[in-house]
Amino acid sequence: MITAVIIAGGKGVRMGQDIPKQFIMLDGKPIIIYTLEVFQKHPEIDNILVVCIDGWQDTLKSYAEQNGITKLKWIVTGGVTGQESIRNGVEH
Repeated sequence: MITAVIIAGGKGVRMGQDIPKQFIMLDGKPIIIYTLEVFQKHPEIDNILVVCIDGWQDTLKSYAEQNGITKLKWIVTGGVTGQESIRNGVEH
């Protein structure tokens, strides 16, 4: 089994938007979906785990379902820092 761990726990403050950068819409889809689609299509990836900014887990799950991302198995809450987010994902 190969699981892709995607770290998407940042706020994207430098983007100057009201929402985290991974959820900004680009050509009708949130940016995170473009990343998930690559892993969804990869034949060697069995599962996907996303480390997500707190409060956005349900949004991520909804977008994944709407876009046919069936390999997404776990959504883990990110940490205060990028390093903590990575740890949360790897430890899960």
